[in-house]
Amino acid sequence: MRITTLGPLAVDGRPVRGERLAAVIRELVDARGRAVSVGALAGAVWQDTPPDDTLGAVQALIGRVRRLGIRVLAVPGGYRAPADGLEVDAVRARELVDRGRTALASGDGVLARDRAEQARAYFPEVPAAAGGRLFGDVVTLRAEAALACGGPFEEADLRRLVAGVPPDEPAAALLVRVLAAQGRDAEALELVEQVRGELADRYGAGPSPVLAEAHLALLRGQLAAARPQRTGGLPASWRRAVTPLVGRDEDLAEVSRALLEAPLVSVVATGGAGKTRLAAEIARSADASRRVRVVELAGVRSSAEVLPAVLTALAGAGLGGAGLGDGVVGVRGGGRVVSAEERLRVVGAELDGLIVLDNCEHVLDAAATVVAELLAVVPPDVSVLVTSRAPLGLVGEVVHRLPALTDEEAVDLLGARVRAGGVTPAWGRDRAIALCHRLDNLPLGLELAAARLRHMPIDDVLAGLGDRFGLLDDALRGLPERHAGLWAMVDWSRDLLGPAEQTLLERLSVIPAPFTADLAAAVAGGDVRRGLAVLVEHSLLLLEDDRYRMLETVREYAGARLDAGPGREAAMDGLVEWARRRAVTLAAGFIGPGQVEALRGCAEDQDILVAALHRAHERDDEPAAVDVAVALFALWTVRGQHPEASSWARVLLRVDDPAGRLRSAILRGRASGRPLPDADRLAWLCVLMGVNAGSTGPLRLTVLVRRALRILFAERGGEVSPRHVALAGALPGLEQADPDTSLADAAALVAHSDPYVQGMGYFMRAVLLENGDAELAYRRFEAVGDHWGMGMAAHAAGHASGAGPRTDEWLRRSERHMQLVGAAQDARAARVLLDTQLALAGDAEAEERLLEAGSAQAHLGLAQLAFQRGDHDGALAHADVLLEDAEFRVAAAVICLWIAEESRAVDALRLSRAEVVSAHDRELLGAWAMGGAELAAFRGDAATAGELWAMGTRVGTNVSRFFPQGHERLTAMLGDRREALLAEAAALTGTVVHSRINARMDELLSVLERRHV
Repeated sequence: MRITTLGPLAVDGRPVRGERLAAVIRELVDARGRAVSVGALAGAVWQDTPPDDTLGAVQALIGRVRRLGIRVLAVPGGYRAPADGLEVDAVRARELVDRGRTALASGDGVLARDRAEQARAYFPEVPAAAGGRLFGDVVTLRAEAALACGGPFEEADLRRLVAGVPPDEPAAALLVRVLAAQGRDAEALELVEQVRGELADRYGAGPSPVLAEAHLALLRGQLAAARPQRTGGLPASWRRAVTPLVGRDEDLAEVSRALLEAPLVSVVATGGAGKTRLAAEIARSADASRRVRVVELAGVRSSAEVLPAVLTALAGAGLGGAGLGDGVVGVRGGGRVVSAEERLRVVGAELDGLIVLDNCEHVLDAAATVVAELLAVVPPDVSVLVTSRAPLGLVGEVVHRLPALTDEEAVDLLGARVRAGGVTPAWGRDRAIALCHRLDNLPLGLELAAARLRHMPIDDVLAGLGDRFGLLDDALRGLPERHAGLWAMVDWSRDLLGPAEQTLLERLSVIPAPFTADLAAAVAGGDVRRGLAVLVEHSLLLLEDDRYRMLETVREYAGARLDAGPGREAAMDGLVEWARRRAVTLAAGFIGPGQVEALRGCAEDQDILVAALHRAHERDDEPAAVDVAVALFALWTVRGQHPEASSWARVLLRVDDPAGRLRSAILRGRASGRPLPDADRLAWLCVLMGVNAGSTGPLRLTVLVRRALRILFAERGGEVSPRHVALAGALPGLEQADPDTSLADAAALVAHSDPYVQGMGYFMRAVLLENGDAELAYRRFEAVGDHWGMGMAAHAAGHASGAGPRTDEWLRRSERHMQLVGAAQDARAARVLLDTQLALAGDAEAEERLLEAGSAQAHLGLAQLAFQRGDHDGALAHADVLLEDAEFRVAAAVICLWIAEESRAVDALRLSRAEVVSAHDRELLGAWAMGGAELAAFRGDAATAGELWAMGTRVGTNVSRFFPQGHERLTAMLGDRREALLAEAAALTGTVVHSRINARMDELLSVLERRHV
C-alpha cells in the first residue's frame, strides 16, 4: 500500500478526506511501525481539547483508517501500523538522500545527483511550507552534487528555502556557491546583501558563520566557475541524464562488479528495457576515474560498417594508432597499406579504461568478431561493455540479462515521469500496477504511457491499450528511430530474424500465457526447439522456470503480423487440440493421489485452456469445448471460483441463445445431428455446472443442467462411469432447500461402493445435521487420497466439535489440505475460525491475525472477542461491517441482540429477507430462522423462539459459521424441550417449513414496525 505524505495525503493515489482522519494516518505512518498511544493520537487530532470519550473517538477514527485498507493493529495502550505493508514516499525519499550522500562522499557526484533527482520527484513542484527538513536535505544534496559535477544547476528550490521566514542561511550559502560556479558573482553578492538586510531588519542579527564564510570566499575569488567533469569519449547524449534512472540500482551494482572481474560484459534484454540508459549511467560513473570510449552502433546498417565505426570512434577519442593516420587504413614506411584489422590491433594495444559498444544486435556477428580481436590485444585493465538484444556468444563473456522492473519500480518510474510533466498522479496503486503489467513493466512503454497520462485519465489509457501501438507510438518526441514507438522497437528485433523464426514468432502470439515447447510445436506445426532458442537469444521470448514467455507488447505486435497473413486459423486449431489433450490428462488426476499435481498443472495452464475454450465455442466444436471445460470447471470448483464457472456454464448451455440450444449436442443429444461430446466427461461437467449454479447461477442454469443429464442418460447412460452416475443423481439434493430430499440423496451416496462417493454422502449429511459424519467423510476421502474432500470434511468436523482441542486440530487439518489444493479462500476461512477460537481463549497473536484478515468471518470473531471483554462499542462496530455481507447479516443481528440493540437487530434481519427469499439457499434460510429465534428469545417469546429454532435446525444451517458463539439466552429458553421441538419440525414437509419460517419471521419483524408507527 502506497502512502503519499509529501504532498496532499493520499492512500494508493486516493486523497484522504478529513483533517482528523489525515492526522491519525500521519501519526501512525510517521511512527514507522512503532506503537502510538491513544493519548498521542488524540493529541495529534484534537491538540489540547480532546472529546470526553477519547478512547471511543480514537477507535472510530482507527476504524475509518482500516476501511481505507491500511493495516492497523491494536496493542496495549494504543495502535500501530506495521511498516512492512506500507510504501511511504517520505521513507523512500530519505533512503535516496542517504544513498546519494554516500555516493557523494565516495566521489561519485553523478550517482549522487541521480539519487537527488529521484528524491525530488516525490515532492510537488512547489512544496507546502518549503517542504520541511527532508526537502531541505534533498535540495542540499542536489546542489552539492551539481557543484561536484560542474552542473547542471537548479536554483528554484534553493531560492524557495532562502525565501523562508527566517531565511535558510545554509541554503543561502549554497546558492552563493552555485551562482559563483556559473560565473554570476554579482548576483551572489546581491543575494548576500539581501539576506543580511532581512536578518538585520527582522531579527537585529547578522549572517551566521556558514553564510559569512561563503561571502568571504566569494570576495577572495575562491569560488571560481566550476569546471565540467572530463567526458572523454562520451557522446553528447551520454554526458548528462535527461531523466533520473529509476529501479536499476542492483543492475548498476552487478554490472559494475562484473566489469572489474571480467574482460567482457554484455547487458542483454528486449528492446525498450533500458540497456543503453544503464550503460550510459555506468559510463558516466566510470568516467570520473578512468577513460571511457563509446561506440554507438545503432546507425550502422551492415556488418561491413562495424569495424570502421569502431576505429573511427577510437580515433575520435584521441588515439593516433602508433603513427597511423586517422582514417580507417594507414600507410607505414615503405608505402605499405595497413588494413583495418591491423590498425585495430595496433590501436587496441594502446587502449585503457572502458570501451562500450551500444546496440549490437543487428550486426551481432561482426560486433563479436571486432570485440574478440580487441580482447586479444588490449591491456589487462581494459574491459568491454556491450548492450544488445542477444549475447555475442564469445568465450569468457558475462551476460547480464536486464530483468523487467519490479512492480514497485515500475510504478515509481511511471509516477516520476508523470510528475515531471507537471501533473500529480491521482490513481490507485492497483490501477497503476495494472497499467504497468499491460506494458510488461518495460521502461520505454512506461515512458510513453506517462506522456499520455499527462493529458488522459489512467482508465482511458488502460482502455486504449487494446491498440497500444496507435495510442503510444507518437507520445514522445526526440526518441531514437528504433525506439520511436513500441511498434518500431519490436519491428527492429523481428527484422533480425530469419523467415522461419519470424513465422514462429507470429504463430506463438496465439498463446496467452507461459508455455512449453510441445505447445509451441502444436501451434507452429513442426519442430520448434531451435527456433525457440533463437527467439530467446534475441530477447523476443523469455525463458522462465522451464517455460517460455512472450511479453505482451511483443505478443500484440506478432498477433498483428499474424493477422496480415493466413496463419491464425491453423495456429488456433493447434492450440485447441493441444488443450484437449492436456485437459483430459489433467482431469483424470483430479480425484485421488495425483490431485495436487493435477490442480497445480491446470492452474498453470488456465489462461491457455480458457483461450482454447473460447476458440472451441466460437467454432461450435462442443466435443472440444467439453473436453477442455471439464478440467477448468474442476479447478474453479475446488478453488471457489464460482463466478467464472457460472459465467462459462451460461455460455456452454446457451442460456441466452435459444437458436443455439436447438442445435446443441449437449442439450439435444443425437437429435442435434452434430458430433457428440464424450459421455463420461459431459456427465462430470454437468455435475460441476450444477454445483456451481447452486452457488451463483440463475435457476435457468439448473434447469438446463438437468435437461442435459436427462438426455445423456437416456441415450448413452452406459458410457457414463458409476461414480458420475451417482453424483449426478445427488444433484437435486444439493440444489434444493428441502432437507428430506437432501438426506435421501446423501443416504444413496453413502450406500454406494465407491469410497469417494461415500465420502460425498457422509459430507452432505454432516453439513445437514452437523453430526459425526464429517469424520467418516474424512476417512473415506483419505482412503482415496483426495485432499479437497479431506479439507471440506475436516472443516465440517471442526464446526461439529464445538470449542476445544479437537476443533482446533480439525481446523488446522482443513487449512493444510486446502492450501495443498490451492483453495486459498477456504484455507483462510479455516484459519479465521481457528484464530477466533484461539483469540477467545486469550491468544494475542491469533487476535492480531484476525485484525489482519479483515474478512467478514474475522469481524464476527472480533465482535465476539469485544463482547467478551465488555467492549460493546467495539462489538457493534464489527457488527456494522458484517452488515455489508449478506451471509453474515444474521450474525450482526445476533450481536446487536446481545447488547440489547433491538432496533438494529430487526433492521439487519429485515435487510436479509430479500437475499433469503431469492437465493433458494438452505443455509441462508436456516440462519435467518435461527436469527429470528434469537430475536424471539430476546423478547421472551418462548413459543416462537422454539419453533423457529427447530425449523432452522430442520432446514440445516452452518451455525458455527454464521453465528457468534458464547451467549446462552436462546439455549436456556429452549431448556429440555429441544427433542420435542425437533420431532415436531421433522414431521413437516419442506414446503411447509419454508412457508412457516417466512410467516413467523414476517410476524416478528413487523412488531417493531408497528411500534414505530
